[in-house]
Amino acid sequence: MHERPPLVTVAVPNYRHARYLKERLESIANQTFTDVEVLLLDDASPDESLKILTEFAAGRPRWSVHPNDQNSGSPFAQWNKAAALARGTYLWIAESDDVADPMLLEVLVRELESDPGLGIAYAQSMLIDEQGTALHTFDVHYRYVYGDEAQRWERGYRNNGEDEIRQYMLLHNVVPNASGALFRLATFREVGGADPTWKLNGDWMTYIKLLERSSIAFVPEVLNYFRIHPHTARQKANETGDVYRELLALVDYIAAHHHPERQRLRRAYRNVAAWWTHSLYRQDWRLGRRRANIRVNWALFRRFMALHPLVLLHIPYEGLVRLAVRSLELLGLKEPLRRTLHRAFPKHFMPRAT
Repeated sequence: MHERPPLVTVAVPNYRHARYLKERLESIANQTFTDVEVLLLDDASPDESLKILTEFAAGRPRWSVHPNDQNSGSPFAQWNKAAALARGTYLWIAESDDVADPMLLEVLVRELESDPGLGIAYAQSMLIDEQGTALHTFDVHYRYVYGDEAQRWERGYRNNGEDEIRQYMLLHNVVPNASGALFRLATFREVGGADPTWKLNGDWMTYIKLLERSSIAFVPEVLNYFRIHPHTARQKANETGDVYRELLALVDYIAAHHHPERQRLRRAYRNVAAWWTHSLYRQDWRLGRRRANIRVNWALFRRFMALHPLVLLHIPYEGLVRLAVRSLELLGLKEPLRRTLHRAFPKHFMPRAT
């Protein structure tokens, strides 16, 4: 007799996160929803990750380890590997440096089970630092990007995929962290999975593809703990301008296929332009990478000048801001001032840099 497939496949794509693995794996083992299989995927980590994964899986019949001999070069290749191995109806990509509330799966499974048209269900995320200290929920970012429209995340919502793409995904990735989401596996496979050639925003584009065929649900309870630290894929990707080519490609795709209203589309391009100008002072301009980075950023500059000519003024402005911020850091005033500004102008200032 064949074993009945589990309802949920939990995939843990890991690379070099040995420091966080035990806490992550414990948070999976402690889920109140237990009809799961767990796939532990290691992408040829140079640290003790594989040893930790193997030891944790020992004695757990529904846990298995699937290491790569060579690094795949893309977290999204690991997503696709998990989807190919998965036997569940739903797929949870539990990133290896994050932590889950014990109720996360139970709540999100209930959402997807209630409506076969849902392809994504996700919960509120709390950002945490390297030590696990809570920083703030992602509501801060929703308010910063969407203003008064961010009220939808305070009470939870359901929305059809087309509207979610055109109104909200256009301006920002509404699902901030895959660890806080549950996907319908059949829909994930139907859209061809994630594109492994994308360096950072492959998750965002994957959600768009899923929403072209399904709806989305959000629950406002904090059930996911999204860890921010210096060794995330985001930190590495921000060393060059390549990520902003991806962001432009996302907006271009939505413009071509979903026809958002003109004013909202212009706002989306302005957002990407502003993010890019801010990034110029954080990119890696060392000699070995300088030529390639100049080429990428020059192409971006020309595109942004056509889309949003005032971008030229943002570049020196961001430079002045960086100088001011550095001065405040040296004086020990940066974080106190940021908290004060956030309290006074929550839509314009984050409570803490992330």
